[in-house]
Amino acid sequence: MEHLYKIIIGTILLISLAACGDKQGKQISAIIPLVESNPDSALKALSKIDQIRLSDKDMALYALVYTMAQDKSGIDVDNDSLLRYAYNWYKDKPSDSLYAKGEYYMGRYYVVSDSSEKALKCFNNSVNAAKKQGDNYTQSMGLFQASRIIREYNPKLALRYAKETIALYNNVKNGSKTNKVYALLNLAECQAYYDDSVNNGLTTAKQALKLALRTKDSIVIANTYQDLSVLYSMRDEGDSALQAAKCVFSYSKHPDISAVISLAQAFYDTDSLKQAKEVLNSFKEKDPERKYAAAKFSLLRLISAKEHDVKQTSRYADSVEVYQEKEIESISETKNRYYAAMLQKEELRKKFQNESQMKTVLIIVGICFSVLTIASILYITWLKQKHTQIIHQEKQHLQQLELEHKEQQITTMREFMMKKINIIQKLTSIQSNKNKHVLLSDSDWEELGAFLNSSDNEFVVRLTNEFPLLTKKDIRFLMLIRIRLPYQIIAQILNIEPKSVRQRLFLIKAKLGLKSNQQSTKKFIEDY
Repeated sequence: MEHLYKIIIGTILLISLAACGDKQGKQISAIIPLVESNPDSALKALSKIDQIRLSDKDMALYALVYTMAQDKSGIDVDNDSLLRYAYNWYKDKPSDSLYAKGEYYMGRYYVVSDSSEKALKCFNNSVNAAKKQGDNYTQSMGLFQASRIIREYNPKLALRYAKETIALYNNVKNGSKTNKVYALLNLAECQAYYDDSVNNGLTTAKQALKLALRTKDSIVIANTYQDLSVLYSMRDEGDSALQAAKCVFSYSKHPDISAVISLAQAFYDTDSLKQAKEVLNSFKEKDPERKYAAAKFSLLRLISAKEHDVKQTSRYADSVEVYQEKEIESISETKNRYYAAMLQKEELRKKFQNESQMKTVLIIVGICFSVLTIASILYITWLKQKHTQIIHQEKQHLQQLELEHKEQQITTMREFMMKKINIIQKLTSIQSNKNKHVLLSDSDWEELGAFLNSSDNEFVVRLTNEFPLLTKKDIRFLMLIRIRLPYQIIAQILNIEPKSVRQRLFLIKAKLGLKSNQQSTKKFIEDY
């Protein structure tokens, strides 16, 4: 049996090793709820996952969850090298619960990479799948993004999508105020595009502002004022646009070049060229803000042109071109480094996967062999157990016969003793006089002891040898217990009270070594 246990334990270890590949997949799945509540913590947790050891399925899940966490952290999905894993895995699995999200985030990537047609197709796939799955959140986000794409060339449909976005998101459990603000701002922009009038859009944007102020999120409030500034500009309300732009600047984090440019643009629109230049020049571009530098110099070029400063206009035009080239170069270098790193990781992952597949094959073969071995051993063990069971049953039968024979002997002995000491006659007299003492002579006790030794496996001899603390009186008392005489009879034989029989049993218990045992003295002697 020891060998059997070793084989079973070995098989369990092999199965555990085969199943350990699911461990990282479960770890990634456990991170998903964290993406919405704390995306930065989700990204930190995901960074600890070893991508090289992931299967294709787990790699797709990792890529999608990582992209979701990036998006929730405010990082644009501007690189598809990681997301492509998820998209390629889920695109042929429309019934999968993550299909809609895979299509949605691929659409987000296409938006950033200026592939509107592909983006719209992904968003439509996402919306249709989410609708079937009852996923109001993903459906509303897909409609939100689709409306932003089509509002210039199909404003009527974009407006419908924007309204559906709000209706669906209102049914999302625990939906954030922030998303509701952006849904209202999107509706405001779609309204402005649809009816060639910004009145409805401006009203909706003001509703969004009230909700934004309740979030107490400076970024959300700044973005809302940003849209209000644009809508005021569309109505040629320069002062209102400027005031809104100033609010953008005051609520934005420092330094925020986009807020600076927004405020400078508002000054420019109101012909406050000096203030526009002061705002722009107050911000010194840094490498992380290089993508805004071109916009800054482009606006400075417009201001110089308005001031009829041809020389400065030319210089700023050159700066715009230089920073645009730098931005393109920077993006290209970043993508090249990222793709190189991803390619290296993919090569390592494929190598590990091939090794893992080989291990899996060996494990499966090992498991099959172990199962066959265990089955054979279990069958042989079953045959042995069957044989052992038959022998055991025969032994039990013999023991039962012996017990019955022994019980018969004790019964005979008890009857013999009753006759031997004229118990029947004495008991008859006891019925009329309960206090009468039944006297046994020494020869009676010797005859009882001899009978127990001969017919009950040397009872008195075993008792005397094994428990030397027992006195002669104790031995005689236990002989009466052995033949199962009633306590009342034992009390009359020993000339004691019936309750004293129980007390004596308790006192003898320690001599028998039963002091700490739960077993009773009477039961012990009867079974001894």
